[in-house]
Amino acid sequence: MIVVAAACGLVLPAIPAQAALEPCAAGYVRLTFDDGPHRTATPDILDTLAAHGVTATFFVVGQMTAANPALVQRESQEGHTIGNHSWDHPDLTRLNSAQVESELQRTNDVIKEVTRTTPTQWRPPYGARNSAVEAAAERVGLTSMVLWTVDPRDWADPPATTVRDRVLQAVRPDSIILLHDGTGANTPAALPMILNGLAGMGYCVR
Repeated sequence: MIVVAAACGLVLPAIPAQAALEPCAAGYVRLTFDDGPHRTATPDILDTLAAHGVTATFFVVGQMTAANPALVQRESQEGHTIGNHSWDHPDLTRLNSAQVESELQRTNDVIKEVTRTTPTQWRPPYGARNSAVEAAAERVGLTSMVLWTVDPRDWADPPATTVRDRVLQAVRPDSIILLHDGTGANTPAALPMILNGLAGMGYCVR
């Protein structure tokens, strides 16, 4: 199964105030994080998600998982989905098939070692993929490629309020929101505002 990215920057009409009072009146969105785990950003993000009672998908980098196994174990124990984001974040389309398989298999292996679960979901770094990359992913058991529809470019470290505004302006029902926990940037500060904003608009996160 492939979840395909759509154009970003969509601005929806305001949701009626009455609808905003009803949980999930506007629908559901999916929250995803790439490039972690990070020793300071990831715990802050996990604390916020727990406080809001929502779960997310973490597309982890293999070498970061090997360096911070307890954080990925915590993600799994707290009910979050763990996905494969390659071993060291290359453009997979620039590698040969054996190299792509190695990037993905090594990451699968370390995730399984830490969480006792083998991932089936994956996200190619930069969203870069082709038929050879997708075939290699399937060969290592990654059957669901998940891209995104909302990209606030938080990796560039804009102010937290800018990250919030970009998400809330672009979100629509069934959006897949791309955020990053691979750095100590402003994403942890933006996340509570994003979650409060989504709830105020009538969205639920799943």
